[in-house]
Amino acid sequence: MTDPLAIPRGPDRCLWVFAIDLPEPEAKAFARTPLAGPLGVDSLDPAHVELVDADTFTDYGFARYLAEGQGMSDASLAADAAMLDALRGPVLLVARAALGQGRLSPRAPLRLIGRYEEQPAPALVGMGSYDAAADTLDVPVKKRPSDAAMSGRVAMVVLILLAIFVTLFVWGAG
Repeated sequence: MTDPLAIPRGPDRCLWVFAIDLPEPEAKAFARTPLAGPLGVDSLDPAHVELVDADTFTDYGFARYLAEGQGMSDASLAADAAMLDALRGPVLLVARAALGQGRLSPRAPLRLIGRYEEQPAPALVGMGSYDAAADTLDVPVKKRPSDAAMSGRVAMVVLILLAIFVTLFVWGAG
């Protein structure tokens, strides 16, 4: 079994869930303070840390929220699903992207609930390589009409206008 407090290397996404053993107003104030110290790490990117109220997920289920809302795999949540759904009060979610290397050493008022892994991406099987340069369409260039064709069109327009003029002249004389 892997150490739930060890920070894995690599790009794989995982999420640590910590209960905050404080009343809600104090927990909100605590979450606004620098959290690197209470988590026992050197540095922390607060953009990847989220404070949630587990009470808002009583009907939906906190384990379901982690699976559908955060992308954690059902397999990693299965063992703790009942415990996650029973959580009440403020909960701190810490994503892998918020941390460097090493190990978490949480201190009170943080209490580790668990570490959960992201659903693995589907394998790319049978996909060939793609060459964007070769994927072009030859668009046919429309030919310009020849000078003889243009001359013929001009002559046709002149003859039609001449016929109209002659018809009007004969009709007006009669």
